Amino acid sequence: MKLCFIGGGNPLTGELNDVIKFLSHHVKKDSKLLIIPFATEEKRLNSWYNSAKKTFESIGVSHLDILNRGLTSQEMQSKIKEHEVLYFTGGRPEKLMERLIDKELVSSIKGHSGLLIGVSAGALAFCKDCIITKDEDYPETLVIKGLDLVDFSVEVHYRDRTDEELIHLSEKRDIYAMPNGSGLFWDGEVMTPIKSIIHFQKGNKKVID
Repeated sequence: MKLCFIGGGNPLTGELNDVIKFLSHHVKKDSKLLIIPFATEEKRLNSWYNSAKKTFESIGVSHLDILNRGLTSQEMQSKIKEHEVLYFTGGRPEKLMERLIDKELVSSIKGHSGLLIGVSAGALAFCKDCIITKDEDYPETLVIKGLDLVDFSVEVHYRDRTDEELIHLSEKRDIYAMPNGSGLFWDGEVMTPIKSIIHFQKGNKKVID
């Protein structure tokens, strides 16, 4: 399994061009891509699909499907097995985790041998500790159980105003903070930053690129 964490940003404005260019070297043109939209609201499904379609068609991927919430658990598990790339949208990570657990999909995802791409909330959920720092949507910081695909955590939509909190949280875990337009690629052994990101470790902050 390979993982791509995306900090956020709008691919339609060119903000994610560097991330898309990087992914073009890791996504085969004949790959089948499945969008898992469980973090987002129903009304935003079309927007996420159209954005992903334009993004991945630009690097030669023409087969895109979206995981329908009305399918049974078994049907969803089959869909996951049929696709080489799983794309997790942004939104609310706690809703994503609740739905993955409710639909009994955690084992299927953890056993997937292809590429998993997570945007914002999707990236947070890949981690053992899914850290949701406080903002306009969350009055208090939450740390919930994630998919435990890696033993580090990530911060998305990073701005330095969260530094104090991230420094404190990094006493117990490594945190990689990604501003919009940046990302992190993990092949199971080697970690590659896509543009500059920030590493918080044991109360220290360091830029890596």
